[in-house]
Amino acid sequence: MEPDLQGFEDTQKLFWDVVYNTDWSEWWLVSVQTFHVLMFCIVVVSHRANWHLLSAVTFLFLLTLMYFAQTINTLAAQNYDQFTKEQYFDSDGLFITLILLLPCALNCILFILSWLLQSWTLMVDLKSQQARRFAASQKKDK
Repeated sequence: MEPDLQGFEDTQKLFWDVVYNTDWSEWWLVSVQTFHVLMFCIVVVSHRANWHLLSAVTFLFLLTLMYFAQTINTLAAQNYDQFTKEQYFDSDGLFITLILLLPCALNCILFILSWLLQSWTLMVDLKSQQARRFAASQKKDK
């Protein structure tokens, strides 16, 4: 029995329709894009500088934003005429998923990968120090 890929193909077509039919030069979409670039820069800077508080606060902010995405979508659908020419916000949430949730989720994944890398590096350093101390104590005992 082969899996039914029709639903996947329909979703993929919808995705590309949204990407190609959206006027990405509208001020609010440029603002959303700028926000996501800023969030990515915070991910990179907080990783390189080991600013754990900044990364934790930004991570929680992104998760909160993702939690309220349905509410944001509903409010945007009701008031779209105040900030855009087109009604992009559908009840399925495809557009809000594309412009808000997907980039936020990717940034959250980058935060988690950064924390895993930092934890791994810390554990390697700790074990190296333990091995050096053990070797020094063995040398001292002889």
